Amino acid sequence: MNCLTIAASDTSGGAGIQRDLKTFHDIGVNGLSVITGITAQTNQKVFYAKALPVDDVENQLKTILENYHISAVKIGVVFNQEIMECISYFVKKYVKENIVIDPILIASDEYSFLDEKDFSFMKDDFLFIADIITPNIPELETLSRMSISSEKELIEAGRLLSKKYNNFIFAKGGHLKCGGDIKDYLIKGNNIDSFSAIDKNLSRVHGTGCLISSAITAFLAQNYNIKTAIVKAKEYFYSILT
Repeated sequence: MNCLTIAASDTSGGAGIQRDLKTFHDIGVNGLSVITGITAQTNQKVFYAKALPVDDVENQLKTILENYHISAVKIGVVFNQEIMECISYFVKKYVKENIVIDPILIASDEYSFLDEKDFSFMKDDFLFIADIITPNIPELETLSRMSISSEKELIEAGRLLSKKYNNFIFAKGGHLKCGGDIKDYLIKGNNIDSFSAIDKNLSRVHGTGCLISSAITAFLAQNYNIKTAIVKAKEYFYSILT
């Protein structure tokens, strides 16, 4: 089966297209890619980022989606409204399920990938195409316009977004410590499932968001249900990073 990643290139290889393709390979799915832009970065800092012209993104999408059956797609850095509109058109036309969006707004060093106008388009239009959205707590706070300092607030914000977009929210709790454990939550309306793991101080490690999102995507492509895909993705995540 084929998994498609739509994201930016990361020169360090720790995130973005490079990390997604590594993850797809490890899990045993064929990885295809559409590059939305380039970055110059290390595993500590983003020095430069630039979106590709939307025509370049469209040519990649058209070529891949007209010639390959895609079992699942993971979308990362999207840069601007033009690129999001292009992705939305092609993904809705050709991909029927397993659309995962990792709503990357800023890098771990606070480098911003979206200006205010483009962020508004993301939250008001683009995220509706997803079957599952995988925000960390800062992203969840920004998207929900809520401050999150407890599990209760995290769940409330996730529920709000799930109802807005009518999809699953996989809220990653790495920035919120709960008695030595990390808890992630899968939320769909009023249905809530929690997933625990020992805190390994990974919340600031470069590329963790890309890794878990692309792992979920790969397991969804292998026809696992969403809960099992998350469990297996977390097992893979910790086997790589600990």
